[in-house]
Amino acid sequence: MTYRHFASRTVKNWINNIEDYFTYGSHVADAKKNHIPLVALESTIITHGMPYPENFKTAISVENAVRKQKVVPATIGILGGKIHIGLNPDEIEYLARNDTKKVKCSRRDLPFCIAQGLNSGTTVSATMVLAHLAKILIMATGGIGGVHRGVNSSFDISTDLIELGQTPVLVVCSGIKSILDIRKTLEFLETQGVPVLTIGNSNNFPAFYCTKTFDDIKSPNTVSNTIEAANIISIQKDLGLNKGILLAVPIPESYALDPEMVEQFISRAVEKAETLHIFGKDVTPFILQELDKITNARTTRANIALIINNATVAAEIATILQKKFDGSSAIKESEPKLKSFRKNPVIVGGAVYDTTIQIKDSEIKTDGRTLRGRSRYSCGGVGRNVTEALIKLGLKESRLISVIGEDMPGFRIIQSLQGAQETLQQLPNINTAKYRAIVDHKGECMFGIGEMEAFDAINVDLVQKHQSLIEAASLILIDGNLPENTIRSLVDVAANSKIPVWYEPTDIRKARKIFDCQSKWEDVIHFISPNINELFAISDFFGISRSNVSHSQFEEIKHITETLAKYIPVVITTLGSMGVLITRKASERDPFYKNSALVEIGEITSRLYRPHTVSSTDTPLSVSGCGDCLNAGIIFGIHHGLSESSCVSLALKAAALSLASLDPVPSTLTQIDINAYE
Repeated sequence: MTYRHFASRTVKNWINNIEDYFTYGSHVADAKKNHIPLVALESTIITHGMPYPENFKTAISVENAVRKQKVVPATIGILGGKIHIGLNPDEIEYLARNDTKKVKCSRRDLPFCIAQGLNSGTTVSATMVLAHLAKILIMATGGIGGVHRGVNSSFDISTDLIELGQTPVLVVCSGIKSILDIRKTLEFLETQGVPVLTIGNSNNFPAFYCTKTFDDIKSPNTVSNTIEAANIISIQKDLGLNKGILLAVPIPESYALDPEMVEQFISRAVEKAETLHIFGKDVTPFILQELDKITNARTTRANIALIINNATVAAEIATILQKKFDGSSAIKESEPKLKSFRKNPVIVGGAVYDTTIQIKDSEIKTDGRTLRGRSRYSCGGVGRNVTEALIKLGLKESRLISVIGEDMPGFRIIQSLQGAQETLQQLPNINTAKYRAIVDHKGECMFGIGEMEAFDAINVDLVQKHQSLIEAASLILIDGNLPENTIRSLVDVAANSKIPVWYEPTDIRKARKIFDCQSKWEDVIHFISPNINELFAISDFFGISRSNVSHSQFEEIKHITETLAKYIPVVITTLGSMGVLITRKASERDPFYKNSALVEIGEITSRLYRPHTVSSTDTPLSVSGCGDCLNAGIIFGIHHGLSESSCVSLALKAAALSLASLDPVPSTLTQIDINAYE
């Protein structure tokens, strides 16, 4: 049998049994099932684009840029000969590491890489064909390949151009890599019948790394925004034209380099490649590495910025197309239908036995001396506190899903929940979580010591055990102390059952956990309740830039919350003695829900609500349960259809009662009369 016949039969068998070679990431499979838009991402940037760990960090940042648009990223690569449509973070890191053997896989290499069981990063051409087979319409990358300089002698033309001529996938990029012959590349694309679009001024056609005007070439067609681009793509699909489309996105100006300088650097790198007899698919990685050395990594920084920018644009277009294909030609505000709020919330989180040691001395020195103080014991934990507060306020059917031990602290926690203990898992080989807080004479926590191993037992199996209860909930409050797998499982249940989620970050280290765990958080989170430090940690995840340094801290916080509210409908930021800041797309007169739908009207605005004063100055103060009682008060108000201002007023009353109590959740919550707020 000749090699030609063998290769032909191999490719034919691969096509006929395609699903045998594909594996879909769970996030991609769920997106396809639920008609959530997808954007494919190539993986040679991971395997051959830059060194570890920059390649891994960049890949995750690009995926996050897609997720911020409520679109699902599908990074495509090959692991052990298996095509992965939607690599998970562990798989991305495996491909990224220097000690992983991997190859650069173009379209022609696919059968070979699969047959040999290789680990491979897919180029633009390979990613296009695999995305098309996986029914993904759009992919994003940095810059595409093209006609190489010196093509008259080398005949080096990238497969990317041929693929664009035969595979109907939109490639969103920053144009052709500037190390190539851009003029000849555009002519070749015209010969292939490939539509080339650019957003903005067509005479300022963006190339990789730099912005350069080409007066002597035919300019690409220009669109003014992503909606126009999506319309062109839709028309091409309707006409059945079996061609790709190249959309060139302008490079962020702050990263654009001087064209003449870049041209000089490229010439030097090309000459070096020729001297070292580097050719074929090794040329581009070599030249990019040389440019990185010559420019002190400026080209790499530009590369990262433009890829993230391209991914964002690709996600915007994917959203527009999905709405169009789903039968909606206009972009409308979503109004997710929710379960009736006559039902009751489910809280999944920690149950902790607290020891609070309050130092009476106003001056604290850590030089071995004995300080005056007193200790007290109480039941705590974010999840437990919120549940107890809800029960005392009147939502008697609230349920806490948590794990405790068969020990004295565990039995104390059971007693504290007044009937909600039926969903507590009491295990003989687990010690109930314990927390020891050291607070100053004003009640502010100085530091704490936690024994929280029990939290690891709040696992996926426990979620599955109580899944029917969770599916019947009006709202799920997720405590940031939970393991990532548990959070991901809860988000999946919430997404499938259309139940809103309230995420309580709990501390600065856990503030980003729900976003980092590769869950479908953007489909379900309606509320998030950070303090200031947690808010800053979350803003870093979303890449929210800080406002001008001359602004006050409050203006800084307001800027961040109003940007964050583009992704999470209601941001509830606790500001300590300043009060609480509510940020949402509605007025203070509007309830949070109406007719079982989240209320989103008008522009995003923020309102600061001042705290209630504490009447008794003789009572020792403790802030340990204030935030939990505040959250419970708002949730209680939501279930009674109160306006925002009434919900928050009731909640601040609950927080004030907690502040004036020795217990995180005071018995005085039962005295709050809902009628006073309706």
